[in-house]
Amino acid sequence: MKKNKILKELSIVFILTTILTMIILKINYMKFSMPPAYTGDGLFLSYNVKNIQDFGWWFKNPNVGAPFGEELYDFPFYFDSLFLFIFKIILIPVKDWGKAINIFFIGIFPLTSMISYYVMRKFKINFLISILGSLCFTFLPYRFFRGAGHFYLSCYFLIPLMVLFLYKFYIDEEDFSIKKFIKNRKNLYSVLILSLIPISGIYYAFFFCFFLMIVFISKINLKNKRTLNNLYKLLCCYGIMFFIGFLIYIPGLIYKISVEKNLEAPIRFAKESDMYSLTISRLFISPKYMNIPGFEKIKLSLQDYLQYLPRGEGTGVEYLGIIGIIGVLYLLLMLFNKNKIKDKKIILLKNLNISSILLGTASGFGLIFSILVSAQIRAYARISVFIAYFSILAVCFLLNKLNKNLKNNLHKKIFSILVVVLFSLAILEQIPDNLNYEGAKITHLKEFQSDRKFINSIEKMLGNDGMVFQFPYHKFPEGGLGPQDYQLFKGYLHSKKVKWSFGGYRGRKSDNWNEMVTSLPMEQLLKKIILVGFNGIYIDRSMYKNKEYVIIENEIENITKAKPYVSDDNKLVFFNLIDYSNTIKSKYSKEQLLNEKDKNLVIIMEKGIYELETENNRRWRWTEKEFEFIILNEKENGKFTLETDIFSEYPENSELIIEYNGKKQKVIVNNRGVKLKESFKLSRGKNIIKLSTNTKKVNAPKDKRKLYLRFENIETNIE
Repeated sequence: MKKNKILKELSIVFILTTILTMIILKINYMKFSMPPAYTGDGLFLSYNVKNIQDFGWWFKNPNVGAPFGEELYDFPFYFDSLFLFIFKIILIPVKDWGKAINIFFIGIFPLTSMISYYVMRKFKINFLISILGSLCFTFLPYRFFRGAGHFYLSCYFLIPLMVLFLYKFYIDEEDFSIKKFIKNRKNLYSVLILSLIPISGIYYAFFFCFFLMIVFISKINLKNKRTLNNLYKLLCCYGIMFFIGFLIYIPGLIYKISVEKNLEAPIRFAKESDMYSLTISRLFISPKYMNIPGFEKIKLSLQDYLQYLPRGEGTGVEYLGIIGIIGVLYLLLMLFNKNKIKDKKIILLKNLNISSILLGTASGFGLIFSILVSAQIRAYARISVFIAYFSILAVCFLLNKLNKNLKNNLHKKIFSILVVVLFSLAILEQIPDNLNYEGAKITHLKEFQSDRKFINSIEKMLGNDGMVFQFPYHKFPEGGLGPQDYQLFKGYLHSKKVKWSFGGYRGRKSDNWNEMVTSLPMEQLLKKIILVGFNGIYIDRSMYKNKEYVIIENEIENITKAKPYVSDDNKLVFFNLIDYSNTIKSKYSKEQLLNEKDKNLVIIMEKGIYELETENNRRWRWTEKEFEFIILNEKENGKFTLETDIFSEYPENSELIIEYNGKKQKVIVNNRGVKLKESFKLSRGKNIIKLSTNTKKVNAPKDKRKLYLRFENIETNIE
């Protein structure tokens, strides 16, 4: 195809897809500053885009995870760098994170369509069928159900180029050498595609590598010396992708070498590959079937099936649509007619199709890979978008062949009309019910506006030195609250200078500090956060059950005498602690304040020690047989003091062994109690004080805890 011709055609595809996108999503007026998803993973996406807007890239953010700031090196965003880079480009002229997300969200529709169209034309499919097939792929149910929440999964626009590359690899019979490869300029396109794949999402990269192996296996011929040559080409392809992936991951690698392993980082298990596996039946089932009148029995059966099936990522996500269903059935049928198939394109697609099913389906090859190699790839149902493209492409090949066989112009026109009608109905059928992009935004518009007004007011109260402690304490990422996991990011999203406590990566120092502080009694908590620089408290009431926030708010008000400032929607509460902070700080000199800040930034963690219990004036905590104090010290030196009364439940003497810096100390304990006051010199970094006892376990059949020693009036102090 001539360049001018393809550019004109791509322009048509762009315009047509954009118009259809506006109609399908019902974008008649836009609140462009508001992101398309203001809940769940959509908030995490918003956080990352604003992070890029504020600080240039996603690695660090000093305005979240206060008091230390956030370092996101543990998160596997390295392999989504393509999309993050696109956001960075959009943010150059736009300079607004919400608008940038909207532009990209809408833009991926025509981008997908154009790339798919280009590939189909490369396969010599005619103009009309290429357009219709591309639109069908662009408006897959998969995209709509992913939406802006799983935004990067919605960006599947490279899949057609991957398929084109696989086909070129499949039909290529030339001897491979580096010199020949470099001389041919067309190969630069192959290198470019291979370079983009590792940064287009870990799942899509993994699936492509799998398909590349399948293509290689399908070309193996022991009688032909080309097998070794094909292996050479395969290794070169993997080498390029590995090299790019390695380059992208260098910052994360350096970080992991320089710091301790994060034991709290989210991990995956092999069993999850079955939980999130492909279910073949879901490829053929749409939620729309629930609305078919007159089929009550079928509807009830489907309802029961979809409700209790413990696999996949939601009903409708894997659904292929009418064209996809026709295509997948056609390719499965071709498995039984292999001797009659001469078209290499169909041979390739049928091989890729059945391989996809074998890899992705429940208890398939995906589970074997998870057990033997790595469980990090777990959601094998996501391979359905590849199956969809294989299937749509196969139908387009079939229709294109039928069209070529028609000699009569009238027949060709009738055929074209029928194809348009078929694809139009198919695309319409693919669109989920009640899909309304603007409507979804309106649902959260009041909340968005209320949050922005509320947080802007906080920023005015606190000024540029604002630092806000957030309740409730919540782990990040994957804290276990589903749609509410990233709700506390709203503070950062609507502010410019204020620092926020939420967002410290789980298992790292900011998260450890926040977790430690929230375990303290309220008065101690308030003093501690003020001495390290916090001057406000933010409470999200919607994250509490049974109005538990009432107790917290009353405590804060009684201690600080600060009046609560409440958002318009009554969901958020803020306490301005500037006056209370000035009262606390007035008791210290400037030098003392600096020392107090350093002292209160030290993180004290406990392992094997249960929560505080009280009765009248008594305060105690139970320990397990072995327990630890873990102190993370940022200073060059320091001192940790432990003071407590220790009791066992038995009259006979037993031992408490204290281990620190290679030294052991024995303390005799019994039910009469012994007073312990011990100081430990701290070095910079992690300090672990290990304690263990040989006393008998407490006989408490109704208590499921492992109780050994009782620490009464326990006090810990840092100097």
